[in-house]
Amino acid sequence: MSLDFAEVVVGMLEVNCYVLWDTDTLKAAIIDPGDDIDDIMRVVDSRGLDVEWILLTHGHFDHTFRVSQIAQHYNAKIGMQALDLQLPIQTLALGEPFYNSAQFVMFEVTDLLNDGDVIKLGESEIKIMHTPGHSQGGLCFVTSAGIFSGDTIFAGSVGRSDFPGGSHEQLIESIESKIMILDDSTRLFPGHGPMTTVGYERESNPYL
Repeated sequence: MSLDFAEVVVGMLEVNCYVLWDTDTLKAAIIDPGDDIDDIMRVVDSRGLDVEWILLTHGHFDHTFRVSQIAQHYNAKIGMQALDLQLPIQTLALGEPFYNSAQFVMFEVTDLLNDGDVIKLGESEIKIMHTPGHSQGGLCFVTSAGIFSGDTIFAGSVGRSDFPGGSHEQLIESIESKIMILDDSTRLFPGHGPMTTVGYERESNPYL
């Protein structure tokens, strides 16, 4: 029982989209397919993966812009936190310099994800961690490979909190109470930029 993944950097805002799969069954999930569908599909199809889930760390346009098309292509379920359901539409205007909003197709979330939920991916598990602050419905996905942390925490930084629904105080509380309590060796795979570890951020992140 093991989980593997590949990173695909998508869109002009360079979102880290992750393709996760159970190595025994090839059941897969795609985290934050914000753009560049062909690049994502190339990773999926070259490995013969069976995509069951589209998982969204939060609802901002750069992480959700191509969800509808890729979920439809793979007939995949879409998982998201309820508090972010309106964010793809609400933040779409912010993406005008980077995306053609006329190409956006709103998607229907099939599964509302909450703190402590567990998603089965073949023989592997993905645990849901609710970390509000960057957005009210922000999620991290906890796996045997590490934590896919969206825009909650980055290498040397934390997520913005100046968008609607954001709260810097809430963001820091989420990070300190749920992520910084983990082992120093825990790997963090953020929504933008390079991977890091809990220990490195504990020692060097100026926001913490």
